[in-house]
Amino acid sequence: MKIKYLVSLAIGLIMVFVLQTISYLNWLLVDQDVINGIRDQYLFLKTPLMIIPVLFISYFIYGLRSKKTKD
Repeated sequence: MKIKYLVSLAIGLIMVFVLQTISYLNWLLVDQDVINGIRDQYLFLKTPLMIIPVLFISYFIYGLRSKKTKD
């Protein structure tokens, strides 16, 4: 498998992790009344920002499928 597909998977998973961490920290700050906002632990996963890591992960899946069809 080409390295660019694996790099794409790694970037996508790292982006999902970062978005979830930011979402959790935002929820924690709102829950402790440090800032005002919406008390939703998964807010960033529901936003259009989630499209970017999904594109990276789907490129990895495309690479897997194109590799199988060539064999």
